[in-house]
Amino acid sequence: MQIAKEMIETVTEAQQEALESGDVLLAAETLFEIINGLPPLSSQVKPRSRWLATLSRLFAEQDVDWPLGHEVRLLAAVAQTAFAAREVTSALTASEQAVGRAIELGDLPLEALVRARRLAWLSGTDHGEAAAEAQALDAVWQRLGEAQRSADLLAEVHLAWTAWYGAKRDFVAMRKAMASLGRLQLPVDDRVHFVAFATQCALAQLALRTRMRVQAAQSMIDAARIAADFEADAELANLQAALAAFAVRAGDFDSAIAHASSALDAAQSSQAAKTHLDPWFGMPFDIAPERDLAGVIRHLAEAALAAQESGDRTGFLVSATGMVAFYLLADRAPEALDAMNEAIEAVQEMNDEHASKMLRGVAEGLLRYMGMLA
Repeated sequence: MQIAKEMIETVTEAQQEALESGDVLLAAETLFEIINGLPPLSSQVKPRSRWLATLSRLFAEQDVDWPLGHEVRLLAAVAQTAFAAREVTSALTASEQAVGRAIELGDLPLEALVRARRLAWLSGTDHGEAAAEAQALDAVWQRLGEAQRSADLLAEVHLAWTAWYGAKRDFVAMRKAMASLGRLQLPVDDRVHFVAFATQCALAQLALRTRMRVQAAQSMIDAARIAADFEADAELANLQAALAAFAVRAGDFDSAIAHASSALDAAQSSQAAKTHLDPWFGMPFDIAPERDLAGVIRHLAEAALAAQESGDRTGFLVSATGMVAFYLLADRAPEALDAMNEAIEAVQEMNDEHASKMLRGVAEGLLRYMGMLA
């Protein structure tokens, strides 16, 4: 089995020995181990895809009786990689096939794993389909014995429930899911970092929507650090955009501009080609595919409008104040003020006096920043 030198250099010595042992079953199991050990972040899509291609070649070239579950595991890994790449349609197709094969084989843990991943990504986009997936996940979960509930599987399931309850704004259940997640003893590898990233995003969402601003900022910063460590630019772009909005809310416009600049840099470096709402962060925007300031501003304006129409107060405020930071970065301060005035009118129509007061404070601070108010 031929594997590129730069790929071999990224694995452990034991994994390298297994891959070079000539034992194809051991090699396949090792490839699954390598792929599943890579966190499903945008920056890991390319290496995951290369290892998946290696595994697929091994299956195609070796005339052996592969274990029946290998096909399902491969489909599950393909789906997870596609989710990380925001290729959601392809991911849902592959995961649906994996669920069907897992049911045929009676593999309950694998069915639960794939359903959990599907639920997370459906939660923010298709409430009806997500509800059906949540019901199916709960049904298979009830049939699983305790011995079949590994720590890895429990982590994926609790993350799925966290995303689902966040989408439903059921914050009590969301807290319980995250508490269960926090009690797990997970293997010490890069998957732990992904779980930490997703958890911090979920904590930020929870704090934002329950008006715990200090906690929200800290969770966003912690999530952004993990994303930066893994060079996950798509995820980092959205977190920095939200931090820019947060700085605008606090009246720190210099900091807002700095966060907006970091968000734009991350978006320009990301490989994301399609937008998709983050399953754990829960904000109504994804600026990762945008390549310039005009695109980001337009995207946030559309997100604010969509949030307003759906009654998403927090999403509206984050999107609207985020626009201000990017307008300032583009040296278009008067348009930033116009955006604030439009946002104030919108929340007044929503009869949200608290939001109206907050946005008026932002507008006054912006006027001072522009030197138009003493």
